[in-house]
Amino acid sequence: MEYEKTLGRQNGVLYYLLSRRLNSLLAEAGAGITVDQFRLLTMLWKEDGITQQQLAAQIGRDRASVTRMTDILEEQGIMTRIPDKTDRRVNLLYLTKKGREIEPLAAAAAQQALEEMTKGFTMEEKTTFAQLLQRAIGNLCS
Repeated sequence: MEYEKTLGRQNGVLYYLLSRRLNSLLAEAGAGITVDQFRLLTMLWKEDGITQQQLAAQIGRDRASVTRMTDILEEQGIMTRIPDKTDRRVNLLYLTKKGREIEPLAAAAAQQALEEMTKGFTMEEKTTFAQLLQRAIGNLCS
């Protein structure tokens, strides 16, 4: 078997290259975040005030790695933890003003990376590619 041509290998290489390019674009834009932090922040941009446990489940990471990322983002003044009023053992995560200001920079960088990845694709090919990826994800989530 030619492992370099397998779908699994190609998917891994694509993820690596896209992440590397997005990291570069985020740095160029002055966003001050990494790809992993971007994934975390996309959830907060969508729904501010969630718990670390909810966030970990949404991005598919363990609580320890989410805690490390939130520590860094809090140190950078991008987000803050506020104790839940009903359960003081639980912290809710909120974006700061700086955290909200990063969104357009990061979104533009992500859009550019995706455009570079799909350069030369027709709109139909982009749609098909997205649908196939969603099916593959769905197959593994069920």
